[in-house]
Amino acid sequence: MTDIKQKFWLFLLCNLVLWTLVPLWRESLPMDTQEAMVWGKYCLFGTTKHPPLSGWLAYPFWLLFNHWDGAMYLLSQIFVALGVVYIYRLAREFLSETKAVLAALLQFGIIYYDFSSVEYNVNVISLALWPMCAFYFWRGYKENKWSDWLLFGIFAGLNVLNKYACGVLFVALGLFVLINKDARKLFKNVKAYMAAAVALFIIAPHLWWLYEHDFGTFAYLSQRSSGGKIASEWRHLLYPLKFLTAQILFAAAAFITYGIFYYRSTREKFVDSCAKTQFLLIVGFAPLAIWLTVSLITGNALKSMWGFPCLFLAGPMLFYFFPWQISEKQAKNFVVTMAVWTTLFAVAYTVQIWLTKSERFHTDCAQVADKFEQIWNDETGGTPLEYAGGDVWYSDMAALYGKKEIKPMIWMETKANPWFDEKDFAQKGALVVATDEREYARYMAQYGADLSAPTQMKLTFKNYFGKAKEKQIYYGFYRSKKENADEK
Repeated sequence: MTDIKQKFWLFLLCNLVLWTLVPLWRESLPMDTQEAMVWGKYCLFGTTKHPPLSGWLAYPFWLLFNHWDGAMYLLSQIFVALGVVYIYRLAREFLSETKAVLAALLQFGIIYYDFSSVEYNVNVISLALWPMCAFYFWRGYKENKWSDWLLFGIFAGLNVLNKYACGVLFVALGLFVLINKDARKLFKNVKAYMAAAVALFIIAPHLWWLYEHDFGTFAYLSQRSSGGKIASEWRHLLYPLKFLTAQILFAAAAFITYGIFYYRSTREKFVDSCAKTQFLLIVGFAPLAIWLTVSLITGNALKSMWGFPCLFLAGPMLFYFFPWQISEKQAKNFVVTMAVWTTLFAVAYTVQIWLTKSERFHTDCAQVADKFEQIWNDETGGTPLEYAGGDVWYSDMAALYGKKEIKPMIWMETKANPWFDEKDFAQKGALVVATDEREYARYMAQYGADLSAPTQMKLTFKNYFGKAKEKQIYYGFYRSKKENADEK
């Protein structure tokens, strides 16, 4: 099968182009994407939601393409492709060339690698960083080269700078070291300690930032992982079951595809290789098992998207533990099948865009930002709008698409905005936007007489068939009377 690698690279290129173009039907970038771009605009060492890496990459990339929104879809697909390449490289350590290629392509039967990859965020970056980290750890363990351990340290540090949930991957790698006899020798390996030092060096500025900002990011993590809608003790079983069911459904196309080819082919005998088997089982299953165990013990709900990178070994594990003889015709049919799946997902996503009337898909962001600036100018007699506060969607939109430099004051909370300058904010004031009256009332309770009563604004969103949805939002003006009096 001399051309299997060519098919692999062609598939990746076509998939990258397809999933860069399909989301262009949207009129607005996803909210998580806009949020990452705002973080990157200020290039800080942290945010109150996630570590800073996603922002550092997003905003410069957007600028590189002259504010073209499609650049963010392209950036997402670059990470998807990079992740699949490293899944192939890791699979090649366990499987033959053909099986490694097919194992990597099988990942496109998991919606995280296509349908859900449109929204550039920390999860999409994890699709690349997790297999890169696992690959260099394995190579370091097997070959013990300085270069592999150095790269492992670099990607381990970048994982932490991307999303703290990478901790479950590190726990899995640690379990492998503890369980495997040969791997336990790493405790005496200076190169492994060098990798840890490199990772610590990379994350050190972020750790200092966390210290200076009272570890606010962990407050967000605690909020996201606590509670749930189920009040009874059944939540200890139902939440883990719900999370596990979601992961199975999201990967259903991959499992179905593999099952069909496996049962129609001549099976091969599974040959156990202790270290390889242990590595795949532990690193493949432990991340999900950790999430399930945490939910089982605490009764807390799990976000289904937390499983985003946890399935990165699904393809290699299936081909390793359930081997079958692959002919050239079968390999070709397998590649075609995966191409059909990703095309069907693209069609489904396109239909969703065409049918939905959601403002998350059909907001003309530049037009709304212009409207905000005009409202402020009319109220203040031509003073430029420098702060937009309130709802995160509209605050970030103003910051990214405004004609002038506008800073977001998300949720009107000082701790949620590390770029915040309290004195400057009070002097220059802000346009405050809320999605409902209750939300605006919270801002009024916080800022009192400095915040004006709300005014309604009607926005209309249309799908591609002309069906419209109207939404009322509320805006007002924050101007510090105390600060203005001090100036006089």
